[in-house]
Amino acid sequence: MTAIGGYALFFSFLLSIAVLASFVVGLKRKDGRFIDVGYRGTKVVFLSITAASLLLVYAFLTDDFRIQYVASYSERALPLFYKITGLWAGQKGSLLFWTWLLSLFTFITIVRDEKKPNTFYLPYVLVFLNITMIFFLFLVNFITRPFELSSVIPADGNGLNPLLQNPGMVFHPPTLYLGYVGFAVPFAFAMAALVMKELGDWWIKRTRGWILFSWVFLTLGIVFGGWWAYRELGWGGVWAWDPVENASLMPWFTATAFLHSVIIQERRGMLKVWNLVLILLTFSLSIFGTFITRSGIITSVHAFGQSSVGYVFLAFLLIIVTVGIYLIWTRYDMLKEKNPRIESFVSKESAFLYNNIILLGLAFATFWGTIFPLISEAVKGVKISVGPPFFNRVNSPLFLLLLVLMSVCPLLAWRRTSLKGAVRNLLIPASLMLLSLPLLYLSGISEFMPLFFYSFSLFVIVSLLREFYIGTRSGVKHRGERWFASFINLISNNRRRYGGFVVHIGIVFVIVGLTGYGYFQYKENYTLVPGEQAKVKDYTLKFEGLQSLQGRNYSSLSALVKVYKSGKFQGIMKPEKRFYKREQPTTEVAIKDSLFQDLYLILSGWENDGSVTLTVVINPFLSWAWVGTGVIVLGTIWAVIPRRRKEWETELLEKDLILYLKGVKGL
Repeated sequence: MTAIGGYALFFSFLLSIAVLASFVVGLKRKDGRFIDVGYRGTKVVFLSITAASLLLVYAFLTDDFRIQYVASYSERALPLFYKITGLWAGQKGSLLFWTWLLSLFTFITIVRDEKKPNTFYLPYVLVFLNITMIFFLFLVNFITRPFELSSVIPADGNGLNPLLQNPGMVFHPPTLYLGYVGFAVPFAFAMAALVMKELGDWWIKRTRGWILFSWVFLTLGIVFGGWWAYRELGWGGVWAWDPVENASLMPWFTATAFLHSVIIQERRGMLKVWNLVLILLTFSLSIFGTFITRSGIITSVHAFGQSSVGYVFLAFLLIIVTVGIYLIWTRYDMLKEKNPRIESFVSKESAFLYNNIILLGLAFATFWGTIFPLISEAVKGVKISVGPPFFNRVNSPLFLLLLVLMSVCPLLAWRRTSLKGAVRNLLIPASLMLLSLPLLYLSGISEFMPLFFYSFSLFVIVSLLREFYIGTRSGVKHRGERWFASFINLISNNRRRYGGFVVHIGIVFVIVGLTGYGYFQYKENYTLVPGEQAKVKDYTLKFEGLQSLQGRNYSSLSALVKVYKSGKFQGIMKPEKRFYKREQPTTEVAIKDSLFQDLYLILSGWENDGSVTLTVVINPFLSWAWVGTGVIVLGTIWAVIPRRRKEWETELLEKDLILYLKGVKGL
């Protein structure tokens, strides 16, 4: 079985090369027969990679320690749930998982489009997807072979890293990879548009679902990573500006900028070059993130060990950037033709442009802070660390500016906004925001940044709710609908607009949560003997004693702590330390969360006399970050639900007919 997996990957590699050649020949000769062969071959590649991936999962489930990768990341006592996740636990398996996702997305692209009459673009798209596929298949066949056999077969495996034995880490890598790999599809469409010199917005409309899909999964991947760090690493935080964390955040910034700027291109025919640059940046930063994670040049709890594979990624990244820049540069004059200009600095277009500038500023600041230690080491021989203070100091004002734009943008008109209209639209949100400032100050929020983060968060919420209200009222007034029916019709007839508003509300919730955690966190150590109590703000903590437990593949020591709030019993919390074989002890925190604050207990130490040292952390409003993520997902789902009309199909059908009449056979 192990040999079959390796053969399946090698077969996929050879077949992908043949598929690429078939597409190139078919396009060069304008012969649809070669294109059809390429379609069928791509489907076989997907099936072959799927078989290899399932065989590796089967090897984990059956404890096949003949395979070096299985022996390194599993053991007989490992729970079944975590054995399945061994597929992406290490570098070899995660690259295979990445390859499988890419083959799946390529397969979906073919199945969705090959039978439609307007698919002249599809072979060009598949050329770029297959080039990417060949690169990843090269990696899993010749550099990081997941089916490589052990020279000595151990009786048992090393086991999965205890830090990865957490539900957050089960979902964090797959969702992150779904985001990373998903951007390969719009990137391929963009490059295909450049090669074909068909530079309208058809490729944007065709990949809108892919872009939103990738963006929301990248968002989920980032949040799951923070959730895992919060619950597993035992330091009371969710984000430390770690290089690998930053590597996932940078493409999120550029993808978010892209999501906004494409609206301008579709609406006004502007920013064609900019949008191509943004999608190139987004996919390139996804590859850069993989380079950072896998090269071993940085130290991170999220990174893999030292490996030469990172430099192969760097070479691939340079090729992507070079080809992308070349195609954009050689088509620049065509892209600039009939490109309208922004008519007013006070308009929706301008607000989107400012939004893009700020998001790119955030991406650059994060990029610079991430690579600066490497630059300093290369130039001066000393690695100068760049920590959270730098990122917080630079990025916090930019986030605040972004929040200001979020509050104002829905109230602006396209092309230009009149002074009278601006005053009318801003009156209620701005008044409530100004009224909130003294109230927030009196409640104890006196620092500038959190004060304005919260006040502008209110501004955004009021602005967006106002848009829902005005649209609903219009249906009631002009069509005689009932309020609820009018609301449903409103959000159903313009899913993209109002789904986007819901996403923005979710982002505000996330900002509220992270602001509370970032500026008002309480953290203190308490040493208690059994029966002793500690007063911590509104809480009373009573330590009852230590408890030992034996898990399936670990032993643990936990502290039993009774929790009271304002004199009322809230329950028992059990922070613990877990001990795995051949591994350092891990911290399992105890969390009692609510919408207003989290009580977070860490068992930091214990003595022979039964006393313990507890680290107590109180994080105000952090749960709103998790709630906001759910709202973001709901808004995105609503925005991507297909519309009945697909305007792009008419445009592409006309182009396809022209190409057919010119003699392009079978395309």
